[in-house]
Amino acid sequence: MKRFLPQYVFTLLSVVFTFFVFLAQGPFALTVHGAEQEGVIRVVSPPSKSLVTQNKLFLAGVVEGTLVKEITIKGVKLAAKKGLVKVESGAFGTQITLKKGMNEITLSAGSLETQIKVFYQSDSTAKKSQPDGFIPFFVHQNPDTLDCKECHRLRREKFDYKKIIPAKASCATSECHPNFANEKHVHGPIGAGICISCHNPHGSYFPLQLARSGTDLCFVCHQNKKQEFNSKVVHPPLEEGCLDCHDPHQSQRRFQLKGKEGAVSTLCYMCHEDSIFTKKHQHGPVGVGDCIACHNPHASNHENLLRAPTTGGEVCLTCHQDRQDDFNKKQVHSPVADDCSLCHDPHSEANRFQLYKSENEMCASCHQEINKTVYDDIKNARYPHKPVDEGQCTDCHSAHSSDVTPLLKNFPEQLCTSCHEELADHLAESSYKHGPVQTGDCAACHKVHGSEFAKLLIRYFPPDFYSEYEVENYALCFGCHNQDVAKKKYTTKLTNFRDGNYNLHYFHVNMEKGRTCTACHDAHSSNQARHVRIEVPFGSWSYPIQLTKTETGGTCVVGCHAPKSYDRQKAQLDKGK
Repeated sequence: MKRFLPQYVFTLLSVVFTFFVFLAQGPFALTVHGAEQEGVIRVVSPPSKSLVTQNKLFLAGVVEGTLVKEITIKGVKLAAKKGLVKVESGAFGTQITLKKGMNEITLSAGSLETQIKVFYQSDSTAKKSQPDGFIPFFVHQNPDTLDCKECHRLRREKFDYKKIIPAKASCATSECHPNFANEKHVHGPIGAGICISCHNPHGSYFPLQLARSGTDLCFVCHQNKKQEFNSKVVHPPLEEGCLDCHDPHQSQRRFQLKGKEGAVSTLCYMCHEDSIFTKKHQHGPVGVGDCIACHNPHASNHENLLRAPTTGGEVCLTCHQDRQDDFNKKQVHSPVADDCSLCHDPHSEANRFQLYKSENEMCASCHQEINKTVYDDIKNARYPHKPVDEGQCTDCHSAHSSDVTPLLKNFPEQLCTSCHEELADHLAESSYKHGPVQTGDCAACHKVHGSEFAKLLIRYFPPDFYSEYEVENYALCFGCHNQDVAKKKYTTKLTNFRDGNYNLHYFHVNMEKGRTCTACHDAHSSNQARHVRIEVPFGSWSYPIQLTKTETGGTCVVGCHAPKSYDRQKAQLDKGK
């Protein structure tokens, strides 16, 4: 089976060579003295006015426009005898040794002549002796003699500089670069042994003899990533290049990522403070170290390099698809519609669900201002509602959305009876329900967050079986019912519970030992009309009530008095007894 080098190798080598040609034709090129000359000697490396920190270099160049067999090099120490260097197919090269300071090197062949200046200093930081106009040029330490034929094809007795042979390098040796290409994940050019994909063998204005600087070098092959870097937000390390995160040669991790073996987060923690991510309750991706589940490591059009915008929870819904239906309900919690991170830390927090604060504190941070009356009830409540008192707002409310206002988990009757199970059974067994119960309006009688009155009532109601009548004692019932029913002794319109025109409500409430409304009526429901109780609790026991109605009255059989009948048309009772 034929094996081909990856396409990126040819792409890189072509670009690198273009760079070489640029050197030869650009600022590195030095023409001969006199414009009438047809030929020219061009020095490829080192270019004139270079500042180097290695005294041993490989000088390389070309002769163009004329046929020359050898050139003479003066002004520098070289291995060739008498300073004569052979020219083969228009190219030449030789090892040279620089002296400290300025080196003026003259190259000549017959009437052709050119000169370059190279400044050598051993310490690249010693700028005091650095002459003006000289640019640092980076070369390989103790370079080998280069053979042009290794990288350049010879065509018709001339070297073809347009394409470079992907020559396999001998860099990875025990003496120079040991253990290269031994890790689990190896950069493609390293795996193929073609170091010149990234490094210029002749030298470069960029450190480590790189053919280009920063991301420009990487984009030669990774062209599909270039458009990504035009996004609104670019990861800051990438402004200087890719090497803060990627090892250009090899790594134990995919994509040659740096950091410890294992989770991607070990790389992120090299810059980002890990205390942000290590609190008690961690977001799933954070827990497994998969930062790139939410963040694009290179660039994004969204803040914080997120893969999707936070508005409407879009980035969150890429994983939490089970929450998608929440956004289609009638009422959506405004922070949910805006940005999930208003309540949840996307990384980690001390509180469950990565809430910034405990559940009740989280709710209070907004609703103390939005619902001041509710929080006044909570603060001043003598009788707190248990879920509220325990800070469990989500026992009753959905934190995200609901079809029931205000963000209730269910309709009030079903919601309340999910905890008040005995009441649920009682309601299910009853044929007659109190109006608010029948409409599911528990809040008509109860303050659900807390109250100053027993049983979370919205107004006062006597807790005792017997209570002397005062109109304010029945403020709860009279919020809906006409208070005259207990004030007027005689009536023909206020109530059907009368003997003739004698008001029996008035009689029960205003007698010497007045009975409260709940002595006879169940506040929630009953199997008797007008939700009259089937039994009345009295101390540690209870006694039955049986009300039998007629067209004009009825008979009451109850444990607190002998059976009594009443009739609206023909009075039955002895009012004195």
